[in-house]
Amino acid sequence: MDRIESIEDLKACLSASEAFRARHNRPFITISYAQSVDGSIASRNRLPIRLSGPESAVLTHQIRAASDSILIGIGTLLADDPRLTVRLAEGRNPQPIILDTHLRTPLSARLVTQSDLSPWIINARNNRSNRVEALKNAGATPFPCVTGRGGKIDLHALMTMLAEMQVNSIMVEGGAKVITSFVHSRLIDQFIITVSPRLVGGLPVIDSNGLDLNTNLTLGNLSYQRLGNDLIIWTRPDWK
Repeated sequence: MDRIESIEDLKACLSASEAFRARHNRPFITISYAQSVDGSIASRNRLPIRLSGPESAVLTHQIRAASDSILIGIGTLLADDPRLTVRLAEGRNPQPIILDTHLRTPLSARLVTQSDLSPWIINARNNRSNRVEALKNAGATPFPCVTGRGGKIDLHALMTMLAEMQVNSIMVEGGAKVITSFVHSRLIDQFIITVSPRLVGGLPVIDSNGLDLNTNLTLGNLSYQRLGNDLIIWTRPDWK
């Protein structure tokens, strides 16, 4: 599908994501996040802020239900302690995936103790075995993965690994460092951006310290939708 401009279009696209995975040897990747009008996704002191209105929050849960898995970084886990479940829409919960190079996931995290699916914790291969065992005993499933520059998880290697595990689609919910890494790696098929009518003066979605200066991303196939007071932007990357 060349153009996605609604949740119905996204569901239709993801229903064919098994063929996408077979063709590209990786899952279909959707980046979804909320920002203020001035581009902030968190306050200046890195505390989370609620930006989505009730109508766009329902959309977020619909995207979760349509996706095989949902991915966040350890920063988002430590700041928000999210559940990443489907509560405001019909459908099953996606498989939670946490990028956690050094296994900092708390044993008391709600994703570990309250999830009906064991969270997959993607980590570096040189972590202490006792920490790995502690997370397993708590209910998580650590997966070692190849690391690249700066000791960060190699996203291309991770996507190949997830494809081999039959994961057809991923919803990436952040935070900024994770989204920037996906932009840098050119591993994005769809953006769904919620713009809230607020001025925050906080932190931007793109972490300029982690973005290659040679990266040039133009957004194409743009479509706009109003949900309550929020503006939803449906768009795809046009890599140059």
